[in-house]
Amino acid sequence: MPGKLHQGTLELFRDDPWLAFDLLGIERPTSGTPKPRQGEVECEDPEHPDKVVVRYPDLVLVYDVKGEPGIGIVIGVEAQGGYAYIKRWRLPYYQAVLADTYKLPTWMVVVSYNQRMSAAIREWMVGLPPRVDVLLLDVDTVPKLSLERAQQWPTAAALVAAVHGHHGDIEAAQIGVHACMRLPEKQRKSYIGTILAALSVPERDTLKRELNMEEKEEIWEIERNSGTYMLGREHGRQEGREHGRREAFVELVLALLEVRGVECDAASEARIRACEEHATLERWGRRAREVTHASALFEDA
Repeated sequence: MPGKLHQGTLELFRDDPWLAFDLLGIERPTSGTPKPRQGEVECEDPEHPDKVVVRYPDLVLVYDVKGEPGIGIVIGVEAQGGYAYIKRWRLPYYQAVLADTYKLPTWMVVVSYNQRMSAAIREWMVGLPPRVDVLLLDVDTVPKLSLERAQQWPTAAALVAAVHGHHGDIEAAQIGVHACMRLPEKQRKSYIGTILAALSVPERDTLKRELNMEEKEEIWEIERNSGTYMLGREHGRQEGREHGRREAFVELVLALLEVRGVECDAASEARIRACEEHATLERWGRRAREVTHASALFEDA
């Protein structure tokens, strides 16, 4: 599961290590804040020094107390965008090897964006040994949040928006974007970027139509700067990439005119929607912040 959705999901747990426990209403088994230890546990294959052995999950978080053996916790986090049967064997292995490495209670968290993967994990949790023992976060287990609660808890807001938005819930995605808008720039762009990456191109277009002007501009800026980075499930399709970026520019120009009260006649709107040149649409977007009539967009164009 490469790309922004994968990395952004993991970042949420780096920022909020107890996220799975708190979302699922499970009491935190220990105090303290688990910290990332990925570099510590990754090791080289002695026969192939240029390669890293795949022995650990996507993210390893550890809280331990020096001089007090057995006090602490290990949390392994996996983000799954598709179905992977190999996880039937790797998830129990990850848990066992982390427990052996740290000699601490060890929990596995799986964020699943794929319903087939979620169904398989549920079967493996009750089937033949070795049983899979994980906290599963997916569209059926992650509770949706009110806007007020989402604003108080932006890491959860972003994860809820990504998980439910990935399955077509535009309202959940919209609440997530609202909740993240007042975060510091780095977090804001990362969390909103993760939400966008969970959506298909048509879903992102639908989302943008429901947002206010400030939020539309923020999303336009993220998409403009990230290119294929933000194209979610359709990141491998060149046609989808180009269409999504062009549509973002088109909607931004029209939205800027609308919010400023500048009337856009049918001919001007048709010309904007028909434009295929990103540079031209960018220029029109800048002009849309200043013009008093839509036809001024095209002067000297």
